[in-house]
Amino acid sequence: MDSENVLLVTVDSLRFDYIFSRRKNEPLAPNLHTLRSDSVNLTGVVANGSSTPSSFPSILTSTLPLTYGGYSYLNDNRPFIARTLRESGYYTIGYHSNPHLGSEQNYDSGFDTFNDSAEGSDSVASLKDRVERRLDPDSKIYSLLRRVWHYFTLTTDSSAYAKAPTITENALDWFKSEWDDEDPFFMWLHYMDVHYPFQPPEQFLEDLNVDPLPKRRVAELNGKMQEEPDQLTEEDVDDLLKLYEGEIRFTDHYIGKVLDELKERGILDETIIVVTADHGEAFGEHDRFGHHPYLYDELLRVPLIIYAPEIESRTIDQQVSLLDLGPTLYDLLDIETPDAVQGTSFAPLLRGEEMEEEVTIATAASGGTLACRTSEWKCFWLVEEDQVELYDLQSDPDELNDVSEEHPDIVAEFREQMNAYLDEAEATDIDLPEVETSDEVEQRLRDLGYR
Repeated sequence: MDSENVLLVTVDSLRFDYIFSRRKNEPLAPNLHTLRSDSVNLTGVVANGSSTPSSFPSILTSTLPLTYGGYSYLNDNRPFIARTLRESGYYTIGYHSNPHLGSEQNYDSGFDTFNDSAEGSDSVASLKDRVERRLDPDSKIYSLLRRVWHYFTLTTDSSAYAKAPTITENALDWFKSEWDDEDPFFMWLHYMDVHYPFQPPEQFLEDLNVDPLPKRRVAELNGKMQEEPDQLTEEDVDDLLKLYEGEIRFTDHYIGKVLDELKERGILDETIIVVTADHGEAFGEHDRFGHHPYLYDELLRVPLIIYAPEIESRTIDQQVSLLDLGPTLYDLLDIETPDAVQGTSFAPLLRGEEMEEEVTIATAASGGTLACRTSEWKCFWLVEEDQVELYDLQSDPDELNDVSEEHPDIVAEFREQMNAYLDEAEATDIDLPEVETSDEVEQRLRDLGYR
């Protein structure tokens, strides 16, 4: 498949078990549902982190997050996919607006075109930020301000990120004004709309036969989820899930416009399309909400669709990880895999061949929590506390019953793997520059629930 184009679409916080769910017998994400029918659908995919900063090093550099000094900044020694493809003759484009993935953290490495801006009213947002920093986060005034801000973003164009129409429009504009069909391209589009706060346009709730919620109710739910999750009722959670599904439908609509562009230009069958997520989202599982620094499957399991010319559609249940995505693309494109890549190509699986399952290692809390996962077992290790938990995923897929004491031999095997990971991180350790974040970025991070 020499010189195929590549479109990588990542959707923030998109759970594996929701992307292909249905409401009133209609697909929740109809465009991805259609793409899936002509693609390889991998159902055993595991992220290597439970948050954007801990997951994306594996997606875009094919290296584990703790290596090369950690993931606060991506060192140039990492083998960036964009850089490798640019060196192979690709024009490389990236459009996103997650403040964790900016040029400050070196995520623009290898991209010819890179845009990571947000959208909204900077003056109002700055005022809100100045006021917010002077308040006690536990005070009622602080909570009230947050609710007012959620309501404000619902009724204006203010947002902590560029919404799906903007990301898609950036991509379509590039095709119209910059694309040269003589050279292959690698385009990465990252959509933030499925990320908290959940505020889908009413049209997309109506598409799902859901009555739109009053804006005050939407603001209340988002504020409560972030500030008082223990106060959420079953009705609250049900309404939050409606909003979450509405965001999925909204995002799918705009991903569909990009796919339509490829069709209209006659290059769909010349393009490898990858759709995945950096992590999932918790809605009360293990008494938590959002994407907390734990490594349960509601956060680690992600969807993965790969549309590749000459590859037959099929469903693959075998476990792979996002660390393996880069080498798989190199394999499909017949490009030499950089020596520093830590993943393993699963292209043989895509072609219908057999492969041995790899153990997946995941990271949270800047290395304070690690996990090893196979299709049968999941082992957590709280490193500083030296506490372990083990779950039998075959009999206990919800990860509710710790069986570490009953299976010390399995725990020992997993701990050996995680210690090897820490040894590799130490062997590649390097001093990283201090990442300075502007007041605007700090504010965006707070609005997204990171502060």
